[in-house]
Amino acid sequence: MRHLLVMMIGWWAGGCTAPVPAAPKKTDTSLTPPDTLVLQVGAYQVWLAEGRQATDSSGKPCYERSVEIGTDSTRTKVPLLYVTEVPSVLDQRHLRASLSLHCRPLADYRVELATGRPVKIGGR
Repeated sequence: MRHLLVMMIGWWAGGCTAPVPAAPKKTDTSLTPPDTLVLQVGAYQVWLAEGRQATDSSGKPCYERSVEIGTDSTRTKVPLLYVTEVPSVLDQRHLRASLSLHCRPLADYRVELATGRPVKIGGR
């Protein structure tokens, strides 16, 4: 009862208002880099786009980004491929991109520029 009385006095002394709930946490968009054009291969543009926050085994943060391939009229996301390194040109029809997990390259993929289709070509 005494506890209730103390709470009521605190409520009354505080201006008779209910406590304001904490605002929901917002995602810090300042940590999200903008889409970045990293390669031009013939008519194809290779972009690093949205991604995900990650940390390595020591707790150091990084940002793993998705890869998108575009032309003047389309942009295709390469499925399930997040990178920390810029892809490289393999030939005029393909890229080499390294799948990253927990901030480190895991496996290399050949990515077809026309379709965005990735095919694993080796592990690290």
